[in-house]
Amino acid sequence: MDQQLLDLYHRHVGAGFDRQLRLADLVDRKAGGEAWSYDVATAALAFGPKLSFEAPLIGSHADHNNSWLWAWANRNLKLTLTNRALGDAVRALAHRAGVPAFAATAFPVEPLMGAELAAAAADVFGVVLARELGYDAYYVTPTDGGRAVVLVRDDRLRAAERYPLWRVLTVFPQAIAALPVPEHRPALTDYAKDYGLTVTAEGHGVRITGPGKGVLTARFDDRGRLIALDGTDVPTPKPPAPAPAKKKPKPATKKGARPAVKKPAKKATAAKVVAKKPAARTAAKKTAAKKTAAKKPAVRKPTKKAAGAKRPAKKAGAKR
Repeated sequence: MDQQLLDLYHRHVGAGFDRQLRLADLVDRKAGGEAWSYDVATAALAFGPKLSFEAPLIGSHADHNNSWLWAWANRNLKLTLTNRALGDAVRALAHRAGVPAFAATAFPVEPLMGAELAAAAADVFGVVLARELGYDAYYVTPTDGGRAVVLVRDDRLRAAERYPLWRVLTVFPQAIAALPVPEHRPALTDYAKDYGLTVTAEGHGVRITGPGKGVLTARFDDRGRLIALDGTDVPTPKPPAPAPAKKKPKPATKKGARPAVKKPAKKATAAKVVAKKPAARTAAKKTAAKKTAAKKPAVRKPTKKAAGAKRPAKKAGAKR
């Protein structure tokens, strides 16, 4: 086992897992439910059409022989110039960090990191190289017969943490549950220091404090594995305000509702009644007019005048 690699892993595993959670939150907010894709030729990691990262490939872990192959040593891959330059940075890290495996091409992982970490070799290399080379996160992609690792750099993952004690208290237990971490004590200590917190040793435990109020206390067993992590007066972020519930429109059949069709319906009915009345009156007037017109010829004045005109003619004849 390479002790230098193990020390680097313990130093960065807390902060590395923290960034993984931030990456997952970003993907969920911007492209929740979208399928991911990765293009080696362009080093583009995409989640749906709206979210993408430039993410150079660092290598892959093969399950069938439990070995690791660096991407720049794989002749079947056509890498970008940036991805090729990443290989140079990793080989330079081999001398700076004292880990010869970084300068190799392919090798079995169990002799390098032990059986416990060998099953998570992709995460081990992702954690160490992302932090040592200044990237913000790593992403593990499934391949045919194994897993590959890409490194992600994005400013949105570097947001300042307003509640560092709360973040350490909630994230570190998740980290040691999700990833194999042989020694919890140095992993927790370096994670807290990464947030600028003060770590003080107290017997079989540590005390973690920040610039404000609140304190974390951790207790470990004889092997340095976490027994308990507790917080006292730790400031916590306020939960987001729930979105206002949309009011459902009341059915028109319920009492007290104001259906938009009721009043127009009444007006329409009244209009029909009003419309009928003039029609009835007009018909009555027409009927009365007809009756009157029928009676007038029997009592016509012209008829009386004609009868009166004949009488004088008779009188004139009698005088003669």
